[in-house]
Amino acid sequence: MINKKQVVRMLLPFPNISSQLALDTHMYICIEEGSNKEFIKCQKFKPTHLISTMAPINTIIENSDILRNPFNLKTTIDCDKSFIINNVRMDTRLLTTNRSDICPELFVDVKTKTDHPQFITETINSDDLCHINRLITKTV
Repeated sequence: MINKKQVVRMLLPFPNISSQLALDTHMYICIEEGSNKEFIKCQKFKPTHLISTMAPINTIIENSDILRNPFNLKTTIDCDKSFIINNVRMDTRLLTTNRSDICPELFVDVKTKTDHPQFITETINSDDLCHINRLITKTV
């Protein structure tokens, strides 16, 4: 079972199964657990993430720090969008290995930063998700 604050590595079929997120593994922070899980994306920091007019707009830039996060490199946490994943079982082998979660303070920062009127959620096709991730299975 994947819980809030935990970080997983997975492929995400968004906007479709042949998109870049479906082809490259990214880290995602679980912000809602249960049968309707919710995740936000983390990606390697790029200087363009500092440009306020380029997506992602609302971000947290987090340095690698084993006391705070499992990231090996400077990382951008995208606080513009979340992904809803319904009725799946996620194997704990998806968890990051050096640390499996973010610290409580960073989680509070994430929740605060995602609380804005432009925040959107995208529901992920669970069939496609399971098809490209062997450690994720449907529950219904």
